[in-house]
Formats: sequence, structure tokens, C-alpha cells
Amino acid sequence: MRTIDPALPRIGTDFMTLRPFLLVLLFLTSSLLVAQQRARPRVIDSILGVGIGTSFDQAHAKLDHLRKRENEGDTEEQENEEREGGHKEMWSLMATSFSSVALQTDREGRVVWITGFVRPGKTIPFAKLGNLSLATTVTDSRATWNVATPDGGYRLIARGQNGKALVISLLSLASPPVQ
Repeated sequence: MRTIDPALPRIGTDFMTLRPFLLVLLFLTSSLLVAQQRARPRVIDSILGVGIGTSFDQAHAKLDHLRKRENEGDTEEQENEEREGGHKEMWSLMATSFSSVALQTDREGRVVWITGFVRPGKTIPFAKLGNLSLATTVTDSRATWNVATPDGGYRLIARGQNGKALVISLLSLASPPVQ
């Protein structure tokens, strides 16, 4: 016959007394993990710091210093077009992964779309732009994400070859198209 040393803790009884504490600990740990996942962007929301809703002046401040500098005798490489209901502009860039960036604003001067053209040899894997499991479309040449935001959301479209982006576009889902 086996005797149990009374000095040893009784596992079943101790577990029952610790159970509420363990449940609270499990809940808090899972809540922290969910919060960390929410804090981490799952899809990019800007190109060179310019995203949907950025003001025209903020976009200029971020992109003007990246613009190619003029050589003597060269003409300005920036294209700028005032449109009814908005503004369209394009920058030729240096020292970034993008050779050029184009954007369109609405009547209020907020960016409604922006497209970046990736420099040759600097292609960006689709998976670096967003979690592929969240994409609405993924092929060898295109990946598309629809991202909900408090302001109405945006669509990220990456186009290229072999799962790598050559052209990246962010399009507002909240604003009507600019004519």
C-alpha cells in the first residue's frame, strides 16, 4: 500500500484554486496579442509617406525634396495639371525605390489616388506590401487589397511580374472619382 506524504501539495485541489487566476492570465495574454496584431499595419497605407487623405501641401513637402534636380539646360521634370475638381501632379524622383510618383487630389486638396513606379532592379515582393492572406486577389502579376478605415477605406493594387511589384497604387474607396 502506498502512502501519500501530506507535505506534498495536492495537485487537483491547487489547480482548482488557481483556475480563476489562470483564466484571467490567459484572457489578458490573448488581449495583448490581439492589440499587437492590430497595431501592426497588415497592408501599406502610403507611398513615400503620402497616403489617401494627405493634403496637397503635405504631399509636396514630402516629395519635393526627393525630386530629381535640374541640370543646366534641362527642363523641369515635374508635371502639374490643374483639373476641375482636383489637382494632378507627377514627380520624377532620385534616391528612392521609386523612379516616379503621380497623384490626384479632390476639390478639398486631399489625395484620392497615388501611384508609384518602382525603379528597375528595385522590385518589391507583394508580401512586403501586405499580408497576402488578406488580399482579395493574388496572382503572379497582381495583388489587390481592400482596406477599411474610419475615412472610408482604400484599395492597394500591386502590379508586376513573378510576385514582385513594378507599379503600386493606392485608391480611395470613399471619394467619388474626379472627372
